[in-house]
Amino acid sequence: MTEQTTLGASLVDEWLGMRVLEHVRDLYKEQPDSADRVLKLVETRLQQRHDAEVVHHRHRRRLEWAWFGFRVASALLGFGALVVFALVAVQFIGHGAPTQASVALGAGAVSVVAIFVTGRTAGPLFTRRSPEEKAE
Repeated sequence: MTEQTTLGASLVDEWLGMRVLEHVRDLYKEQPDSADRVLKLVETRLQQRHDAEVVHHRHRRRLEWAWFGFRVASALLGFGALVVFALVAVQFIGHGAPTQASVALGAGAVSVVAIFVTGRTAGPLFTRRSPEEKAE
């Protein structure tokens, strides 16, 4: 009977088999105070939708910044781990154990790189976007 409305199309969507404005005009002819109340309700609902969208976009923006911060921190920690593995390898080489140095550096670097390669996703925030949101 009624369809899901969007902010821009809400006044032309069907409501009780008629367009909203036609229905309000008919209602105004019969009961002017009821028509005013209906228009006030429609205005209130549109404002609530707008406010909800603003809050949603603000929240999404904060989550995107949080995800960006997480990615930067994880990259810095991964780089720090590689530096530590390199320092350990240098110590092994300094003590005359190049084989152990290559194992320590190779295994450590491979594990950190594997974590980054397998863990590189766009994050749950970006995968849930609808096609309309991706177009924006």
